[in-house]
Amino acid sequence: QSIRMVVASFLVEYLRVNWVKGCEWFHYTLVDADSAINPMMWQNAGRSGIDQWNFILSPVAASQDATGEYTRKWVPELSKLQNSVLHEPWKAPAQ
Repeated sequence: QSIRMVVASFLVEYLRVNWVKGCEWFHYTLVDADSAINPMMWQNAGRSGIDQWNFILSPVAASQDATGEYTRKWVPELSKLQNSVLHEPWKAPAQ
């Protein structure tokens, strides 16, 4: 769930995607979409819900991917980096 909240915050806060469009796309894309919870979460991400939040996480902190497993799976270009620079690839030594 937290990864969905991070995505929603990123899309709304940084890319300025309208929360309604994000909500619609997630609803029709997710296999486990919930018709009540999904709109509520997107409203919150769009700062128009009852429980507004900003869930932007720093990739450098790696709080959601301490082992690097997620990053290595979904960003294969970084898969061979050492853990110490995996979430800060710009600090990796030149190959």
